[in-house]
Amino acid sequence: MDANHELMVLGACNIAAGLLQGMPVGAGFSATTANAGAGATSRWAGLIALGVIGMALAFALPAVHLLPRPVLAVAVIHALWHALNPRPLLDVWRMKRDRLLVIGAVLAVLAFGVLHGMLIAIGLSVLDAMRRFSQPVVHELGQLGASRNFVVLDANQGAVAVPGLLILRPEEPLFFASAERVAADVVARVRGRDDLRTVVLSLEESSDLDSTAVECLLELDQRLQAMGKALVLTRVKEPIRELLGAWNPQGLGAADRLYWSVADAVQANGVLRLG
Repeated sequence: MDANHELMVLGACNIAAGLLQGMPVGAGFSATTANAGAGATSRWAGLIALGVIGMALAFALPAVHLLPRPVLAVAVIHALWHALNPRPLLDVWRMKRDRLLVIGAVLAVLAFGVLHGMLIAIGLSVLDAMRRFSQPVVHELGQLGASRNFVVLDANQGAVAVPGLLILRPEEPLFFASAERVAADVVARVRGRDDLRTVVLSLEESSDLDSTAVECLLELDQRLQAMGKALVLTRVKEPIRELLGAWNPQGLGAADRLYWSVADAVQANGVLRLG
């Protein structure tokens, strides 16, 4: 099955139905399930179904309206019964992730139907992602032993801070909803630290930057310069390098302020302890 082909066919059918003043054409999960459950493996199943429906309309139409609705309900329930497995929901619940989203999606489907319920569930997921991205956690990194690895100081024994450097890593991408929070967090950590010379900010979670994030980084650079500190960026991906290089080539976009790894930034601006 090719989902794109299926959608193209449905779109073409709806265009034809609109031109001929017909009914909207849709696809039902129960009909697809019943078709697959009956052993359909090719497109001939659709043609045979078309023939059967045509014969039913031609010869059995007067009797169709006499069919009780409970009988139709039983047919749909039977077709979908095997899909009513609570195991996926229980697996998500045991992972202790997205519990509220699961509850909201189930209630939305029960209250508004499958289509509108799924749209509401998608909207809730987008809102939750926006909430999580707008409240980023910024970790301080330290060198792990005598290696080139830099890990979270609080979570790994043996990691030590590099003297004179403050190495920070936001755990979410920088964009308009999170950049100001990250910049404020960096300034708060630097304030009162007379032993610091350079702030190393790792952007490994950011594949690109919007205009607000760029402005926040440039403003952060100016504020740190006013405090007598330097700002360098590490784990900077190509789109960000090109953007900063074009926007601020003599400042934060300069080649000597953008590094591929934390170890390179530390080696250029501090003391990298290697075994």
